[in-house]
This record gives sequence, structure tokens and C-alpha cells, in this order.
Amino acid sequence: MSRRNAIGAALLAAAALVPAAAPASDPPPSRLLVTAREFSLSLSRPKVAPGAAIVQLYNYGEDPHDLNLRRIGSDRVQGIGDVEPGETGTLELRLRKASRYRLWCAIPTHAGLGMVATLRTKAKLPGR
Repeated sequence: MSRRNAIGAALLAAAALVPAAAPASDPPPSRLLVTAREFSLSLSRPKVAPGAAIVQLYNYGEDPHDLNLRRIGSDRVQGIGDVEPGETGTLELRLRKASRYRLWCAIPTHAGLGMVATLRTKAKLPGR
């Protein structure tokens, strides 16, 4: 066996030991923390990537709060039920690209007192 063939055989043998590249997988879910206080909602970020998302509501206030989320232009409402002060509720969902979502506390009078926010999805976010 020539030196060139020996080197080629060694490279092929080494390549066989390297595991094949893992198939492309879905990106991890976007994460959003919504903090509720009397009487406001604060988002940890104003935009998230579309697709799978985890939304958490942390109640930093003194009263129970909930969180409803609806894509503007849709009638479908998803939400996190009542969350007691100092506790956190979680919602897993899929967000559509290039959309805006309205978030609000549905406890009577809370939205009218300022517990509303808007979330946007952007087709491409850095690092995703």
C-alpha cells in the first residue's frame, strides 16, 4: 500500500469514528416573563421569536392576578388562571410570526386600571 493510500485509509477510518451530525431540531422555545403589580404588567422583553413559547406570570402584587393572551385579529384567548401574590403561573403555546398579541389581567377592573401590554413576534431575532 502506498503512503498516499495509507493516509487516505487512516482518514476514512477516523471519519468513521466521528458521530454523524445530529439532525436539525427545532429551536428552544422563546421565554417571556410577565410581572404583575397593582396595576401594571411588565414584559421581560417586547419581542420574542415566533414558534414554541413559554410565558410565565409572576405576581409581584398584593392581590391575585391572571393573564390572558390573544393574537390581535383573532378571537382565541389563552391564559394563565389566578396567580396568588408571590407565585408564578406558566403557559406553553405557539406564537405566529410577525404578529402582535394583547395581554391583560381579566380580573374585573384590572385591565381598565392599566394591567395591559402588547407583545410582538419578529420573524428573525438575533441568536435564534
